[in-house]
Amino acid sequence: MSEGFDLKELALVARDKSPEGRSKMFALLARLFWRRGAIMKPKEKVMLAEILRLLRPKTLTQARMELAYEMAGSTLAEPELLKVFAEDEIEVASPVLFSTNRLEPSDLVSVIEAHGISHGSVIARRKGLTISAVDALARLEDPEILRRLLADADVPFSIPALSSAALVAMTDVDLQRLLCERRELPESLAEDMVTWADPDVQESLNNRFLFDAMVASAQQPVYGQRAAALPETQPAPMTEEGGEIELTPASMISALRGGNLALFQAQVAHLANLRMGLVRKLMNENGGDSIAFIARAIGLRRDEFAQIYLQIRKLGTKTGGIGAADLGQALDFFDRTEAAQASAIIARWRRESAREALTESEDVALVPAADPASAPDEPRPTETAS
Repeated sequence: MSEGFDLKELALVARDKSPEGRSKMFALLARLFWRRGAIMKPKEKVMLAEILRLLRPKTLTQARMELAYEMAGSTLAEPELLKVFAEDEIEVASPVLFSTNRLEPSDLVSVIEAHGISHGSVIARRKGLTISAVDALARLEDPEILRRLLADADVPFSIPALSSAALVAMTDVDLQRLLCERRELPESLAEDMVTWADPDVQESLNNRFLFDAMVASAQQPVYGQRAAALPETQPAPMTEEGGEIELTPASMISALRGGNLALFQAQVAHLANLRMGLVRKLMNENGGDSIAFIARAIGLRRDEFAQIYLQIRKLGTKTGGIGAADLGQALDFFDRTEAAQASAIIARWRRESAREALTESEDVALVPAADPASAPDEPRPTETAS
């Protein structure tokens, strides 16, 4: 530890107990740490850092500030040494907290928790922040810090950090806009924001997450809620052991995983307001385009569509796996399909299906009249009712 270090100079400085003398001693030990830290043992680093902390309040701020600026961006300075300066007054700590150096994420978190907004506002400007540091900064719930972090697309946000930001954003429209644009924003938090955010932000969230597509028309059950009784022109509500089935992506995927394709098709028919016959026909297509249209129209997420597509293919092919290329093509089609486009196509299918059903019923009614001799002893349909 003492290699290359002038013990006589240290002993001379140690006799001077004035702020200037203590500042010189602090500088000597700090430079020793900076120069020789890489070859020191862990215990030596800890001991020297504690000595510097003991000397710190007895030294001149200007002297510590000069040292901080010298070593702030050094790649040689040990984390233990940098932390001594990072914990100092904000004037001294700023260059070390802002610069790219070897400060550990855990050190940054400790500084944020100990010193709060004063030090956190500088750390928020630091490049290469980790999720743990961002979490600690978000817990400060400071609008300016959150504004800076949210505006930087490279800053990683966890769900807890986004939730903290959302609490502050309730009274800050600018934060709402920044939060709305974050790629990590989960659908659940976005759905909550729609209930209190600024109208323009609500519209942006609706356009991004397609919440409007999750609510069916008056002739359909509400997405994510229990199926209500449909009008007479629609199938009766689905029941299972006397109870209503909750129509959710989870229930649809669960039905497929259990091999109950019929139950899945019935749920799709309810949500998309389509005839069961048409749904069965669409489910037989291997490409997945029709499933993608339905998924987009009823507001399923990408991951939910992927699970449904894989399960349908698995049931249809009786194999244990589906090629990555097939899934990739299906997901690509899903991504390129707009919700409005899908809704328009589903509406057209609904109309065409209704016309086919009407034509079929007319054909059935005309068969006895067209060839009465084929069944002379059978009563006409109207006679059966009498």
